[in-house]
Amino acid sequence: MNRLLEKLNEIPGVLGSMVMTDDGIPVASRLSEEIDEECVAAFSSTARLAVNRTAMLCSGEEPEEVILEADGGNLLLIYLDGATLAVMTHAGLELNTGLLEIRSLARRLSGILEIRIS
Repeated sequence: MNRLLEKLNEIPGVLGSMVMTDDGIPVASRLSEEIDEECVAAFSSTARLAVNRTAMLCSGEEPEEVILEADGGNLLLIYLDGATLAVMTHAGLELNTGLLEIRSLARRLSGILEIRIS
């Protein structure tokens, strides 16, 4: 899992990544020293929960991913069957191409989680 997070971090524009449980407990993390792992996990868990509740009210379905964009950067939250992948990027990340690579690695992470849960 850590090797896949390291591969994620090699994508141009990616600042850091982590996998956490749905309740915000970090499972694996590859964040720079200046990024607080606990803070990212807590915020990501809360944001995902709020978005899921709203989406359920609006469409009856939970989103597979959430992208929060800001002037200083982006936070991508991707659901991984019982866990969440959080990826922080520069604001300039080309989401079309960068997101394809991130999604591909997210599918591989999801496969690892399925093996560990079984």
